[in-house]
Amino acid sequence: MEESSRKTNIFISYSRKDKLFVRKLNDALDALGVDAWVDWEGIELASDWMARITAAIEGGDAFVFVISPDSLKSKVCLQELELGIASNKKIIPVLYREPEKRQKMHPKLASTNWVYLRTKKDDFKATIPKLVEAIQTDLGWVQQHTRLLQRASEWELKQRNRSYLLQGSDLEDGERWMTASTTGPNRSVNSIQAEYISTSRKVAIQRQRNLTIGVGAMLILSIFFGIFALRQRNLALASEQEALKKEQARAAQQAIAEEQKAIAEEQKVIAEQQTVIAEENAQKAKAQRSAAEAKIYQDRVGELDTSTLLAVNALQQLPGLEDAENILRHNITLLPIPINQVNLEARIWTIQTSPDQSKFVTSDSDGKACVFSMEDGTQLFCTQHDGIVYDTSFSEDGEILATGTEKGVLTFWNADTGEQIKSMKFEGTIWDLSPHPGGRWLGVGRSNAISMIDMTDMTEALFITQAGEVKTIDFDDSGSYMAIATSKGNVTIWAVMGNQSVSGPKHNGEIIDIEFSPDGNWVISVGQDSTARGAQSRAGGQKYSITHGDWVEDVTFGPDSSWFVTVSDDNTVRVIDTATGQERLRMAHANFVQKVRVSRDGQWIATTGYDKTLRIWDSASGTEVMQIPLDGIGSSIRFNRDSTRMIIGDNDGNVTLWDISQLKARKGILQFPEFVNEAHFSPDGKWLAVNSDDRNIWRVNLDESGNALDDRKVVHTTNGLTGDMVISPDSQWVAAVENDENVADYNRVVLVNAEGTTKFFLTHDKQVIDAVVFTPDSRQVITADQQGIINIWDVTNGEKVNTLVTDDVILSLAVSPNGKYLAAGVEENNHSIVWDLAAASQIATLPQIGRIKSVQFSNDGNLLATGSSETTIFLWNAADGSFNRMDGEYSVNGEALSMEFSPDDKQLAVGDSTGYVYLFDIGLNQEIARLPHADKVTSISFTPDGAQLATASRKTVPLWNVPSIPHIVRESLIESACARMTHNFNQSIWGLLFFDEEYRPICPNLADGN
Repeated sequence: MEESSRKTNIFISYSRKDKLFVRKLNDALDALGVDAWVDWEGIELASDWMARITAAIEGGDAFVFVISPDSLKSKVCLQELELGIASNKKIIPVLYREPEKRQKMHPKLASTNWVYLRTKKDDFKATIPKLVEAIQTDLGWVQQHTRLLQRASEWELKQRNRSYLLQGSDLEDGERWMTASTTGPNRSVNSIQAEYISTSRKVAIQRQRNLTIGVGAMLILSIFFGIFALRQRNLALASEQEALKKEQARAAQQAIAEEQKAIAEEQKVIAEQQTVIAEENAQKAKAQRSAAEAKIYQDRVGELDTSTLLAVNALQQLPGLEDAENILRHNITLLPIPINQVNLEARIWTIQTSPDQSKFVTSDSDGKACVFSMEDGTQLFCTQHDGIVYDTSFSEDGEILATGTEKGVLTFWNADTGEQIKSMKFEGTIWDLSPHPGGRWLGVGRSNAISMIDMTDMTEALFITQAGEVKTIDFDDSGSYMAIATSKGNVTIWAVMGNQSVSGPKHNGEIIDIEFSPDGNWVISVGQDSTARGAQSRAGGQKYSITHGDWVEDVTFGPDSSWFVTVSDDNTVRVIDTATGQERLRMAHANFVQKVRVSRDGQWIATTGYDKTLRIWDSASGTEVMQIPLDGIGSSIRFNRDSTRMIIGDNDGNVTLWDISQLKARKGILQFPEFVNEAHFSPDGKWLAVNSDDRNIWRVNLDESGNALDDRKVVHTTNGLTGDMVISPDSQWVAAVENDENVADYNRVVLVNAEGTTKFFLTHDKQVIDAVVFTPDSRQVITADQQGIINIWDVTNGEKVNTLVTDDVILSLAVSPNGKYLAAGVEENNHSIVWDLAAASQIATLPQIGRIKSVQFSNDGNLLATGSSETTIFLWNAADGSFNRMDGEYSVNGEALSMEFSPDDKQLAVGDSTGYVYLFDIGLNQEIARLPHADKVTSISFTPDGAQLATASRKTVPLWNVPSIPHIVRESLIESACARMTHNFNQSIWGLLFFDEEYRPICPNLADGN
């Protein structure tokens, strides 16, 4: 569309508390030819209030929403925003004041690029022209949109009076405008506009038809009177004139027919075009609505499956929809793959695994104990009992299965065939079965007693009476002690061989669970008095009591005995230091938490409960790495030995076996006492350097396979906090930026050799330094400060050899592998800079919106990657020195903080501020994997062989096995998402989400939901 000459009109929605800012904004826009409609005093809520607001919004070429905590809370602002969206107006969010933490925001605002005009943070004068440019982008089409919307609305208001329809060139312009709407991604036609233009064409055709018929009628009448007069004058010429009349009438009718045919063909083409446009717009709208709902459900507890199915539907409707793809990639990182699901139609009480890990058994409230294959979840057999089966236990060799019931019956079964071997009857209820580590004994916790069963002949060898129901018992790993806990709140620690006992902590209510630490030194009991109580096994008594907000339902230890985990009805998961009873981490569910398990290697904590989810957490950081939606309240969970399987049972009787082997992509984690800034593998692959907020630069040695050893030393202790850190290409030096806001002398770069014996301090006249990098020959190190000064230093003596000067605040540095180019990312002005180092001259400015916090050359020197605070990563051609931007771009969900190319340059890893690492395939030009972290990812480093990846987040350095990271390309994204679902929507849920759309299974190979 051609640009219109009229002045640009916009509507500004804002909170009255931001009035001074909006006046300033309005004046600045007015000076640049943009006329803003602003409700300065507030329209009184009279009967015409909505009409006046609607007219103002419809009359605007764009809708500007001023974001602040107050505007996000304002119902009026939200109504205005919905009107703007309904009118298909270009929505431009302007951030004036940051939203409050966790403040809800309309999805349209959250998904649209913001214009930043924050006080004291953003350059108001420099940003206003960019705002005007955003407003006036595609202005001609937008102004025609406004004009047609106003005319269509007026037509609607006048009860569709034909005199308000388009005619002549106006109609032709309108049809061309609607056709042009298909050529731009942000051009949308309202249904009232489409109907207005279509009706105008229909009426125009009818008007033309009426005119043609009238002309024909007048022509025939004229001929008739002519013939009558001629007949009176000259009868001799009558026959000749009659023939002439017929010929003229035939020609007129033929002309009319041809014109009507042409009109009909033109109308058919227009109708076909309008049908295509309408169908495309309808499908696009459905896809976008589905993606928006997927985002909403993504943030709801236990609705990741709903979110995933909605996002799959959106991507099926509109392939390439970025919002839907982003949602799916996020969900896939949290969702494992279901292997099999069986419904036993009764609450699942316990799940136990066989010693060889080939089988697992469930017990339920319907009196069944069912055995399943660990490989594929196939149900092998079920044994039936009279009454609830509260617990089961395999013998040490896995050949015998023991079950205990509420009726006090202890039964022994052949674990391979399900045939009964023997049964025993006790008074009361059997609550807990605990096998002795030596395999000979089976402990039985029951009403008012414990029994020791000799597994060689399956007879009771010993029983000890207790006061109350023995709800839970546990042997220590050596088999020397048994911990006994009762419904009366008593804990007894019994020396099995010596037949002596000591009293442990006393609870003020029923004890729900008790467990020994793996080293046998501690015993922890939890119960209905909302406490977890710790005791030293040999001494008894109570060492500490940890109060929770409600019943503590379960407890389990980490494998090294230094910590344990509790879950409680106050919705929390607590990781607690064993020696001190102090809380290390706290995680949360949305409802009561009932069960907890820790993986054998101690890396993962699994919890479940009333919010109908199974969560898997990183035990070091508390990061949620998996979330599995359940159909019922989670009641029992179990890892297999190598943490590749998770078995889940719920109160509705569902037993599901999940493949969680994607967790194996993380091979380990290094923990530090304070926040880690960066972690880098040395280029020779022998060690890892880490700098953290404990003011230490650490060296962690690696074994021959590149695995981190528990062997670390401090290379240097700084006075200030450190930031950017690099290792020299020859692996001989480490350079780290040091800053201290109180002591300017500590604003410097520390240059220290790998052994920590030689040190140089590189200063910028006490200015704050942000970036440091080595040259490829390791002879020089380059530093940059916030005043735009770049210094080049001799590594051997710490002397300055050259200086470059720029007006920009430099945030990041990179040197090309051939040593020719220096690239710098800057704080302001939306660009990066490239220098020719030999000539000491600037040769390129690379435009990119945002603060450029990370720059990185590929290892072959052909590419330069730049990462922005505005979520984009651009690639530039460095091979020919042109630094022209390459096709395509990568996008993350937060600020791009760290980047590194894989050694073969096939992948680019990017860490962002939202706590994810993204792997991009350079050849495919797309994301292929995403790795969750506890917090922002400040550093990324590959080993020289590319087999491992080290990342830094909070107080941890996770180590990843790169070949084990699952790759999901865009073409298989839907397939991968569907592989993580257990069922499609059922008819009822489909109706709630899709209204009158015909039901269809979104994932074709899945059954409909229940």
